[in-house]
Amino acid sequence: MKALHKISEILDQVCGILIVFMIGAMVILTTAQIIFRTWFTALSWSEEATRYLLIWSTFLGATCVYRHSGNIAITFVQEMMPRRAEKVMRILVQVICLALFILLCWYGSRYAVNLKKTATAIPIKMKYVFMVVPVSMGICIFHAVVMLLDEIRNFRNGKEEDK
Repeated sequence: MKALHKISEILDQVCGILIVFMIGAMVILTTAQIIFRTWFTALSWSEEATRYLLIWSTFLGATCVYRHSGNIAITFVQEMMPRRAEKVMRILVQVICLALFILLCWYGSRYAVNLKKTATAIPIKMKYVFMVVPVSMGICIFHAVVMLLDEIRNFRNGKEEDK
């Protein structure tokens, strides 16, 4: 179990580092576009590159948010339940999230792999842009499995939370 937590932590750190670089690149590209548009000839590709970096950083950011349970949650129903029912609901939430991530990964990969279009201004295949869906959902699947196993272990051991 510790190995799974370590892998989850490493994936989270790698995603965080990639997000920082992508946002930095977006700032640089946008600044360059403003400078070139004002004093030179506008860059024809910078807006498209910034858009694709934003898409990738958003989806990778979603993996980090999910891992840290930073997403919006309505927990008042869980908190009104008896402890045992609350724990069952936590497990159920993880199972539903896992099912959603698997579904998104499956359909995202089918769509991305079969996409033959090329980007308008940048000579890259659009499948590389759309591959963010199966990549990020694959990471979320891993995080969800780790979190689900934690919830099941806590349920069996009768613990409140394992932090």
